[in-house]
This record gives sequence, C-alpha cells and structure tokens, in this order.
Amino acid sequence: MKMKKIYYLLVSTIILLSSCNEKWAEYYSSSSNTEENMNMTIVEYLSAHPEYSKFTEMLTKTGLYSELSKDQQITVWVADNAAMDASGIIDTDTLRMKYHMNYLPFLRTDLKDGLRILSLNGIYFQITVKGDSVFANSSQVIKSIRLKDGVIHQISSLMKSRVNIYDYLKSLGDDYSMIRDTIFKYSVERFDKANSIPVSVDKTGNTVYDSVFYVYNPIFETVKFNSEFSQFTIFLPSNNVINDCFQTLQSTYTSMGKTVALSDSTLAWTWIKQAMFYNGQINDFTVTDISSAYNRKWRTSVQQLDLANPLAMSNGVVYNITKLKIPNNVIITRIKSLVEYWEYQDVDKMYPSTDDLYTFTGVSANPSVFTADATPMPTILPNYVVLQVTGDENSSDEFSVEFPPLERYVNPVDGKFHVRVMQVPTGEYNLYMGFQSSGHPYVFVYFNGNQIGTEIQASLSTPWNYDRVTETDPLKAKWDGLGGLVGVVNVTKDDGTSGMASFKIKVKWSRNDPAGTKRMRIYHWSLKPTANNY
Repeated sequence: MKMKKIYYLLVSTIILLSSCNEKWAEYYSSSSNTEENMNMTIVEYLSAHPEYSKFTEMLTKTGLYSELSKDQQITVWVADNAAMDASGIIDTDTLRMKYHMNYLPFLRTDLKDGLRILSLNGIYFQITVKGDSVFANSSQVIKSIRLKDGVIHQISSLMKSRVNIYDYLKSLGDDYSMIRDTIFKYSVERFDKANSIPVSVDKTGNTVYDSVFYVYNPIFETVKFNSEFSQFTIFLPSNNVINDCFQTLQSTYTSMGKTVALSDSTLAWTWIKQAMFYNGQINDFTVTDISSAYNRKWRTSVQQLDLANPLAMSNGVVYNITKLKIPNNVIITRIKSLVEYWEYQDVDKMYPSTDDLYTFTGVSANPSVFTADATPMPTILPNYVVLQVTGDENSSDEFSVEFPPLERYVNPVDGKFHVRVMQVPTGEYNLYMGFQSSGHPYVFVYFNGNQIGTEIQASLSTPWNYDRVTETDPLKAKWDGLGGLVGVVNVTKDDGTSGMASFKIKVKWSRNDPAGTKRMRIYHWSLKPTANNY
C-alpha cells in the first residue's frame, strides 16, 4: 500500500515538472514576448553571431572576456558592429566596457521603468520604459536572449558611463568655479578606522594600518550627493549667472539707498547653495514652488532653467540655471524709515508748501519735528524724534498726513543730510508702524489709498510705542524693532509687472484717546517681506 502511494507521488511530480517546463518553454517562445530562450552559453552565442564580433573583440582587449566563462549568472548589454563603429570607444576603455556587464540575469520582464542596475564598473545605469520600448540610459533595447548562464540584451548604441554628481561638480571648469569652490571648500579626507586593516606595530607601539580614507562634506548631512544609492536633482549656476544675480541684487539695494554688505552676500550665497540640491529626480516643472532638500523654495515663475538639456548622472540629473534671483523674503530682513525725515527736504518746510513731499490735511498749526523721549540705547540713538501734527479740536474735517518712503543720505557737496524718495521691490509685505503712544489718538492707516486693518489704538504702549517690540534679536527687544503690525500690504507697479516701485502711507485721525489731544506724533514705518514676497 505504501509503495503505491510513493509510485503515485513520483508520477504526479514528473507530470507537474513536465507541465512547468512546457509552460516555461511556451512563455519564452510566445510571440507576445520579445525575449528568446536558447540552450547556449553567452560565449557560444557571441561566437555564433559575427555581428557582435567587434564588441567581443573589445571585451578581449580590455581583459573582460574571461568574465563571460566564469561560473556565474551575468547580463551583457551588447552593441552590434555598426554601433561599435559609431561609439568612438578606444581599445583601453575598460571602464566603459564594464558598464555593459552586470552580475545577475536581468530578464526582459525584469526591466521596469526606473530600475537602476549596478554595472561592473560600480556605476549605475537606469532603465526607462516608453510605451512598448525599453531603454538602458538612452540606448534602446532591440532584443533580449535568455541563455544558460545569463542574459544578453542587444542595445541600439554603446552606452557612456554616467558620472556621479559629486565627481561631476568637482570636475567643473573655470566657468563654474564660483559654485564649485564654494561647495568643495569644506570637503575633507577622514581616516576610516573601522574599514582600515591593522598590518603592524611601529617602534612606539602604535598600530600601523593599511589605511582607508573617505571624503566628508557638511552638505552630506542633508544631501549625500556622492551616493550611488539615492537619486538627486541639482540646479547648477555658472559664474555668469551668479554675477548677473548679484548685479540685480546690487541694483535693488541701490534703489533702496543701501549697499550689499558682507552679511548680505553671505545670506545670498547660503540660499544659492541650499536651493540647488533636491532629493529625487525632478521632471515636473509645472508647479509654482519646488522645495529643495533644505526646504528652500524654487519658484518656477521667477527662476529659469535650461529644461531642454538635462545632464543625466549616475545618481540623478543636473539642470543648468539660466536666470537666478535671490528671493526678497530671503535677502530683505526689513525696510525701515523714520517719519521725521520730512525735515531734510530741500524745500521750505513752512506749511503749506507745494514742494513738500508730505501732504497735510486739516492741521491747525505748522507740522514740526519734535524730540519726544530718550531711547534705551543712547550710545546708538540718543532720542526718539517724531513728526508732530496738530488738528483743530472743533473741526469735523479730515485730519491726516500722507507721505512717501524717504531715504536719508549725506550729500557729498554740502556734507548735510538730504532725502530722496525710496523705491522697494514689488511684492507682499507686513507693514509695521510706531508712535509716541502716550495719550495718542486712535488712527486709521492707508497704503496707496487703501485702508489697512482696523482702527488703531495708538495709545497702547504695546505694540505701538516707537519701535520697541516685534523683533527676534534680543539686543533689539527694546530698541530698533519693527513696531506694531498694521497689516499686509502690496507694493505694485502701475503696469502690473515686477520690479521696483514706491508707495504712500497715510495716517488719519479717527478719535481722541480720553487722556489725549487732537495731536499725532508719528515715529516710523517698517516693511517686512512675507513668505509670498519672492
């Protein structure tokens, strides 16, 4: 009885194996599959096909032919004689030929879109599927043959070994020296004790190693762009692009009456470095903002890339930048001016004056500059100086003052202070203001004719007393801060384009504080770019 069970089991197993073999053979011979199955070794197949003789000859010249007959399963990516003639390969290019061999058999069905295969030269190449066509890098797979000891894929052209992003950036020429030197300035070689082999002991008893070293760069903490195990996207600026960027920055600062200081340059360089590294391969540029590995925003409507010519790397892709701009909210911490700069106009400041840059409405006495209080930082600024305007207590007419942003400067001809109307980059800002708050009336604030926020109770010392609050620097907590937040404003040009523009702020009396009079003492205004101000 037991013998019969064993007999039946053997028969069932043989039938099952026979059935599997038939299905396997049927799978590979199916007309719907582009992979052939042949009972030959890779060496036998190449020997039987003279159209690959030049590829085989190159394997011999580079000492790689012996890899084909080892006891292993491999995949060979073969180019025919015509493709070899067009490749321009030289007899000693072992590295490139190794790029066409890899361990393990990759069947045609294994070649999925995005698959990265490690070649014998230690560098990956990538599989891309487009419709019914399969590509190894940019070389199309023409046909595939499953053999006893591996797989052969015939490709349309001999591949070029792609460079690692780290090596590519390090080898950049003088046209890219600014970003190249900035990135690699902090690269250092470090001793890898864990992977170094002790070989002896010196006379002083110290261990002597067969030393292994590795390269460390602080950028690796966030983006290990020398790794072959991850994919990255790099936005690369040339020297010309960087110089144009800084010229635009200088022009912007000049319009605001400022110069680009060392701290500004450092801030700009930090942004450039942190905005050029991205995790993964980016191919969708229809979105407005792309976040870098450092969470910097790359705005596709402002910055410009050469999208038509991406540079494929072994661990990602590089796009050359054609236009670069440091975002306003990165480089501009704030723009600030004092309202008392009215006194430095090149006009007779007796009210009214048709030349006055300030417009006074409903005042009952000449506007004046008034020294209000001492500051907490007398060595830097002795006193708070305000613009004082007084209204008629018995009048219901509008009582207000409107003014443009003024920049104060020293005229080299007479050595005296003068003012000129300032322009600022267009975009969205938070508007802050400050007053001498004690007894100050309630006011409305208008920006370019539009009321901002609600009625302001400027008699509250927090946050309206001068500029003592709303600043992150602890040293400025009671001095030279932003002041009280009025609201969000937009600086625009008449034609709706971006660039530089000016504006006007109007402070309008609303009602008196119970302890005060109909008198406004206005100290300053500040603009701080919002996250939307790019």
